Amino acid sequence: MDSISRYLFLLASLLLSAACGTAGRLADAGTAAGDSTVVTVFYDNDVHCNIDGYDEIAALHAATPNSCLVSAGDFVQGGSLGSVSKGGYIIELMNAAGYDVVTLGNHEFDYGMQRLGELSDSLDAVISVCNLYERGSAAPMYEPYVIKEFGPVKVAFVGITTPYSFMSSTPSYFQDERGNYIYSLCAGKLSKVAEKAAKKARRAGADYVIGLTHLGVDPLDEINTGTLVASTTGFDVMLDGHSHSIIPGEILKDRKGRGVLVTSTGDSFKNIGKLTISPSGELHSALIPLSSCSISDTSVLRLEDDIRARYALQGSRRTGSNECTFIYADESSPRLVRLRETPLGDFCADAIRQRMGTDFAFIGGGSIRKALPKGDLCFNDLFMMFPFGNTIAKARMSGQEILDMLEFSVHILPNEFGGFLQLSGLRFEVDLSVPSPVLLNANKAFAGWNGGARRVRNVQVVRDNGSVYPLDPEAVYTVAASAYTLKNGGDGYSMLGGPDVSDTGVLDLQLLEDFITENLGGTIPLRFESPEARIIILNR
Repeated sequence: MDSISRYLFLLASLLLSAACGTAGRLADAGTAAGDSTVVTVFYDNDVHCNIDGYDEIAALHAATPNSCLVSAGDFVQGGSLGSVSKGGYIIELMNAAGYDVVTLGNHEFDYGMQRLGELSDSLDAVISVCNLYERGSAAPMYEPYVIKEFGPVKVAFVGITTPYSFMSSTPSYFQDERGNYIYSLCAGKLSKVAEKAAKKARRAGADYVIGLTHLGVDPLDEINTGTLVASTTGFDVMLDGHSHSIIPGEILKDRKGRGVLVTSTGDSFKNIGKLTISPSGELHSALIPLSSCSISDTSVLRLEDDIRARYALQGSRRTGSNECTFIYADESSPRLVRLRETPLGDFCADAIRQRMGTDFAFIGGGSIRKALPKGDLCFNDLFMMFPFGNTIAKARMSGQEILDMLEFSVHILPNEFGGFLQLSGLRFEVDLSVPSPVLLNANKAFAGWNGGARRVRNVQVVRDNGSVYPLDPEAVYTVAASAYTLKNGGDGYSMLGGPDVSDTGVLDLQLLEDFITENLGGTIPLRFESPEARIIILNR
């Protein structure tokens, strides 16, 4: 194990241990002699359109002197209330709650750059992202830092979003018509850019510098909050998001050996974060479970109810019924669709293939956000499973191109991957004893092969009439998949796209409803509840 791998392994172990306690420290910065100001920062991350929690966090903020309210990103996407309004409902709630500063998560880009600009203009909070640039511009698109004053105490927030947003959102949103990137997230120099922003904030008078980081602590990501802390200096705290980690508070060492407090609330308002800065400079973080919060802002609560009412007519519309118990998570993983074949994934891929009339169909596990419940189904059930509003694309692909696509799908196994493909019309084996031959670029997109053996083998075509035969690398097949993957290269599939790909304009959500009502007669039958051995994983 090399030094980087050892560091990432230790970091992962350290942050996992943090889930059972809180941590405090003395900041390097001091406050004015005799000052008694206590500063409180309430924070969230990865709310993903779960509106239950805005009234509580707003009430805590309003009831606490010298406090501010911030978010570490991923607030406008991930649920039907966000998707149906393209983020508008969520911005209404954040404005009512009184957010002061936010950074952008990768899912803030999901509606495209034009819509992001509209949402940014509508948001009352100041947006800070120090590492998002338009190519050729000397200044970032958003404020590199924001300073809030609490009496004599000045606190700076430096927003930092993951450079992997290009792949985890839609790559074409960041490109011109020729496929050239016209935006930069500073993947190769993130530490330098972040430290520069922290130093500028210090020179502007900040007593404390807090990173609003949407980087996460995934040890598989070369760029994460742990590696950022270790390669920078000037930060006192990192309020983190992206990996949905629950970190009450843990101390990591920066480049000069100084302690940096790292904390994260989990996701979906499971917890509300509370950071306090004492007059003596002590920093303390704590997570308040939403279930234990008894305080509420009545005006925000009324707005939540109003938004639910606006959505209810569409969301409660009956769309069919489901006889299956679809499993989305178990004790081994909270997102099984990103790790292995699942009946839910088979169902979704079958819907795409049969509605599009193609030989094969694929859907990335990261596009399936929730299982359909058993029993009666409403529109909101479908929307919660497919909240991104993706359209379906079709293409003609050679068998070899499909083999390459499958190999990239499994390159991270046995770890989860949003681009792990659930599929229809094919079956194959994956040998995990074989190291992946996939090469990645700085954005974690496909960059080529290392010449080694392949993991994927015994790929067979499976027809509806029961016939099975080997996939021919030289033959041409028809394929349907989300345009996010097939046309725009999302999740790192940069080998896909090209003139043979056409976006049908059919929404995945509408396709799913049509499949249930028209192909299945309104009821998902029990036969979809069992896996079909489409992806056989060996040597796990």
